[in-house]
Parts: sequence; structure tokens; C-alpha cells
Amino acid sequence: MNNERPLFSESWHRVAQQKIRLRPSVKVRKQFFRGEQWHVAHDAYGDQFFRFRPEAWDFISRLDGTRTVEEIWKGCLERNKDRAPGQGEAVQMLAQLYNGNLIISDVPADVGQLFDRYKKRKSREWKSRIFGIFFLRIPLWDPDNFLNRTINWVKPLLTVWGALLWLIVFGAGLSVVIANWEQLFSARQGILDPANLPLLYVAFAFAKLIHEFGHGYAVKRFKGEVHRMGITILVFTPIPFVDATAAWAFRERWKRVWVGCSGMIVELFLAAIAAFVWAATGPGLVNSLAYNTMVVASVSTILFNINPLLRFDGYYILSDLTDTPNLQPRGSRQLLHGLEKYIYGGRFSQSPSSTAGEAVWLGSFGVLAYCYRLFITFTIIIFVADKYLGLGLLAGILTVIGMFIIPFVKGIKYLFTEPRIERVRTRALSITAGFIALVFFLLGVVPAPSHVRAPGVLKAEDSSFVTSRAGGFVEEVIQPSGRVESGEALLRLASPDLDLEIRALEAELEHIEVVERQAMRVEPSGLAVLRQRRLVTELRLAELYEQRDNLVVRASRDGEWVAPELREMTGRWIWRGSVLGEIVSGDHWEFLAVVSQDSAGALFDHGVGDASIRFPGSRGLELNPDRLMVIPGRQDQLPSPALGWAGGGPIEVDQRDESGMRAAEPFFLVMARVPESEHRLWHGRTGVVRFQLPSEPLLKQWGRSFRQLLQRRFQI
Repeated sequence: MNNERPLFSESWHRVAQQKIRLRPSVKVRKQFFRGEQWHVAHDAYGDQFFRFRPEAWDFISRLDGTRTVEEIWKGCLERNKDRAPGQGEAVQMLAQLYNGNLIISDVPADVGQLFDRYKKRKSREWKSRIFGIFFLRIPLWDPDNFLNRTINWVKPLLTVWGALLWLIVFGAGLSVVIANWEQLFSARQGILDPANLPLLYVAFAFAKLIHEFGHGYAVKRFKGEVHRMGITILVFTPIPFVDATAAWAFRERWKRVWVGCSGMIVELFLAAIAAFVWAATGPGLVNSLAYNTMVVASVSTILFNINPLLRFDGYYILSDLTDTPNLQPRGSRQLLHGLEKYIYGGRFSQSPSSTAGEAVWLGSFGVLAYCYRLFITFTIIIFVADKYLGLGLLAGILTVIGMFIIPFVKGIKYLFTEPRIERVRTRALSITAGFIALVFFLLGVVPAPSHVRAPGVLKAEDSSFVTSRAGGFVEEVIQPSGRVESGEALLRLASPDLDLEIRALEAELEHIEVVERQAMRVEPSGLAVLRQRRLVTELRLAELYEQRDNLVVRASRDGEWVAPELREMTGRWIWRGSVLGEIVSGDHWEFLAVVSQDSAGALFDHGVGDASIRFPGSRGLELNPDRLMVIPGRQDQLPSPALGWAGGGPIEVDQRDESGMRAAEPFFLVMARVPESEHRLWHGRTGVVRFQLPSEPLLKQWGRSFRQLLQRRFQI
């Protein structure tokens, strides 16, 4: 409760003379949050939960149908003085209980109102299902009896010995993953292949079934009830779900946290077992199924279940750990309170927080949760539209209606009808209209800086490759890098086979010479053949001598010797003709930028203007090219493998290309001539060039980016 709340309310006359009582199905339990006592009301019929402070419960518990609301409120005011709920708070609580169908009034038309409330609640549920098209829940079965019959089988796993077993199995499974990390990482490429998708779904559904039963058995372990189990249509994919909301009524916080963690604990246990099976089996169905199970049971837990910004396990765990129930709706109410009180100037708004720190926490969470929901919804729509354009378009329309149009309509209705801002309604309308006009003016009229970024590589215009003219093992790196002169030794190779072949030919040549001298005395007619044989041997030997000399690789010209991988080559076999590095003059430089097709449109429309080049790791180094030239025609070969994914760059490459030079999508190449600089430049260094475009409003820039997205991904 906020200590600055007003005592009276303009809406009090609507409820003051009514006689209201709680329904018999409502059960109340005490809980403690942040050292304070609260009361949690549970409607067993509707399976809904409501939380009240003791002073609020002092008011609600006296709703027995024999006294009017005003009589009960005045009694609370006499007993609790400053801590008693104000009239506005009492009206808000009654409205909450009324909408939850927890109270009965003395009005004769109560049955009709009850039916209207039921229809409104069903309407809200259907609207939620339609506009939450990615997250539909369909109850199918009451598992409570089944869980009661089987709880004794799993109880040993819900003890200290079960926790010890989990630690041992999970630790062993993690060690298996670490030991086989390279094999595990390389196998990821085939996980989204069409042939693997059925196995991936089976593994995902089985892992989630185990996950949900983990929640169910944890609730039963603490004497709770589980009455709903079914499927959730998550991005058009059916997966199991269990309703474990009975844990909200547990008094001890650690029990609620345990129920929230139980699904992830069971799923990680399954992932560890799958890791053992995957490591112990060869290629085949069992191995693939174990790999898929291991991946989905770990990745889905980390990305979704433990994420507190989505209303999955992590959200409820965070709510219990921070003693902040109803975290998301309270965050939204905190933002609304800040709007009503500090911007509109209303005096009747009630903050859901009790301290300034809690207000900041709730408001920050509300903003982060909403932004993340927008991001994840947009990502899912793009993912679905890539596979099924019609469903993606339908989902996009429903999402826009549900997340933007309907809230906008509700906001307009709020501005014209909300009683809390009755006295400041004119100011609220003026501020809102002015804010909307200002936003449209800033986004749609005021020019904003515009630019295009493109990765690229710095190269010297005058450079030459140094290749190995002989094959051999790298014995010594004489000059790893730096300034070299023509003829200077760079590295030395060793070839034992070459030495053996030279000695063999030298011995053969000596033998031919001896035979030739003997033939001169005995049989002169055979000298011609021997001389021909000696000539061939001498030529071959000269060629081998030249190869031996070439085992010392020398600079072919003066310049800067660049060989970034040379130090790692010691002891490695180098084939004849292998490229070892480059020698660059360093007098003239150029930056070759790879511009995507989306960015090229804006670049060509406005022309190539000013540009600046920056390199990662060099904050003070910025180069301004003095000449820019677009290479005509689309390209598919990157100017350097360092720009592609295979070389750690940002550009996707064709996986079928072993060189890592062929881009997955065509691009345009822009050549920027770099003037002389006082900074030392490195040949082959990757960086980013930013092309400055004429300023234009942000809405125009975003609209162009959105059209390019539709054209690139969906050809529309």
C-alpha cells in the first residue's frame, strides 16, 4: 500500500450501500513476502488466486452479506487508522473480486450479472487465444488421480538422495559433453535438416513431457493438486503442459521455487542421460535421437524456461526469489501509475509498490518484459513466415492488432472514461495528443543521420604472394614478419626424401662415370649410351640441387613481409606451390568493402559520398578514403576468407565451398582508396566502412528497411 493514498473516492457511491459476501468456494491461506504477512485467496471452482495485505483482508473477510460496504469500511478505519484501505482501494479490490467471480451481492440481478461476467471472461480467453496465436493452451486431461497413484514411485527421487544422484549424473554428463565438444559442435549443422526434423520434434515433445511431469510430481510432493494437463500450441507446434498453479498457495517460498525449478531439473537430468547414449553409440537412429534430446533438453531450458522476461519457469522463480508476486501485471500497473501521477498530475492513482526501490524495479521489469515480448514475437513471425508465408502473414496481422491496435483503442477509452483522471482529463488529453504529435514530428519530419555500414579488408595495391618452390617440413621461421629486402631468407624447410634422392643420384652418377671409363678401354661402342644416361642423371641432379636451394624461402622483393599464420607452421609439411604470405610495398592502400544487396539500394540511390573506415581494437584509428568506386555487377567471391563465417567474419558463406570465399548471397564490391596515414597499416586487416548518406526521417529509413526485408526474405 502506498502511504500517500487518498482516503476518499468519487466512485464510492456505487458500492457503499451494497451488501456483499464471499463465495463459499474461496479458501484463504497466509503467506509471508519480504517478512510481511499476506493473505492468498484461492477460488477452488475457478482456480484463481488473489493476494491481499492483512489490513485489506480485514476488510474483505467481513463481507458476510449482512452489512453494507460502507459500514464494514468505517469499522476497518476505526481499527486500523492510517493502515486501513482507502475508498479507492476498496473499490479496486471489490472490482477485482467481482471480475474473478469471488463475491455475491444483494442485488436481485446477481444471476444475470454472473452470467455476463462469465461471458466476458470467456470472451477475454478467446481473444487471448486468437491474438496470442503462438501460445495457445488446450486442456485435455485431469492428471490428479494418476499422479496420486504414481507419486510413491518417484518420491525417492524427490529427497536428498535424489538430489545427490542428480548431481552425479549431471556432472558426469557435462564431462562427456566437454570431452566430445568438437564432435558435438560439428554435428550441429545437420540439426535443422529436413530429414532430422521429425526426430527433433519427437525429442522436443518427449523432453517437455518429462519437464511437465516434473512440475506435477513436485506439486504432489507438497500435497498440492494438479487438475489440468494438455497441449500448448507453441509456434504451431503442440507440446505438453501441466497446470502447476496450486504451488502459488504454498506458504513456504522454497516450496514454490522448488516447483518452478523441478521441470528444468528433470530436463537437465534427461539431457545428461542422452549425452551418455550419444557418446556410447555410433551413427544411427539411436545416436541421432539421443543427440536431438540432449540439445533440446538443454538449449530450450536455457533460452526459454529460465528466462524471467517470458512467463515461463524463470518468471515465477524470480517472483518468488524477490518476493514480488504478480510481477508482470504489477510492472504494468507501476508504469501506469507513473503516467497518471507524475505526467497527468492525478491524485487518485495507487502505486503497487511500497518503496521507491520497488517502484524502480517494477517499472524497469515492465519495460524490459514488453520490449522482449515484441522482439521474440517479431523473431517468431519471421521464422514462421520463412516456412509458411500465409501463416506468418496471418500471425503478423493478429499480432499487430493484439499488441498495438487494441491497446491503442483501450488507451483512448481510458483517457475519456477513467474515473482516476476525472479532474485532470483535459490535461491528460492535451499531454497525450502533444506527445503523439511530437513523436510523429520527430520520427516522420525531422531529418536524422543516415549511413550504411559494410565489412571489408585492407589491402596494399602493390603486393606479391610468396609461395613455396619446394615441398618440405618447416624447420625454422627466420623472419616471421616485418620489413624485408629482396633475397632475404624468410624460412627454412627440410626434406629428408629430397636429401636421400640427391645422394642416390650422386652415387648413380659416380657409378656411370666408372663404367664409362671402363668402356673406353674395353668397348668404345657403348660410350654413346652411357653418355646419354650420364646427361639425364646430371640434369635430374641439377634440378634436385635447385629444389634443395629453394628449401630456403627468400623474399622476392623489398617490402613488408606479412604472414600471420607462419608461426603455427613449424613442423608442418608444406606442399610445393603453397602460399606462405605476402610482401607489400605499403605505398598505396585500398579497402575492399562488401556491401549487401539491401544496403546497396540506398547507396546507389543517393550515390557514394563521404566514408570513414574503422578497425576493431584500434579506437583512435579512423581512415577517410579520398576515392570511392563501385565495382560494376554483383559479386559472389569475397576479397578475403577472413570476411566469411569460416574465417570468423560477419558474412555467411556457401557451406559447399571449402575455401570459404564464396558468399551465400551475392553482394556489391566497393573499392575505397586509402591515402597515406601516420598510423601503421596492416595488409589483410578486416574493418568496417561507414558510408554517409543524406539525412532523412527515421520513419522513412525504417520503412525502407522493412520493404527490403520483405523483398529479400519473401520476394514481395
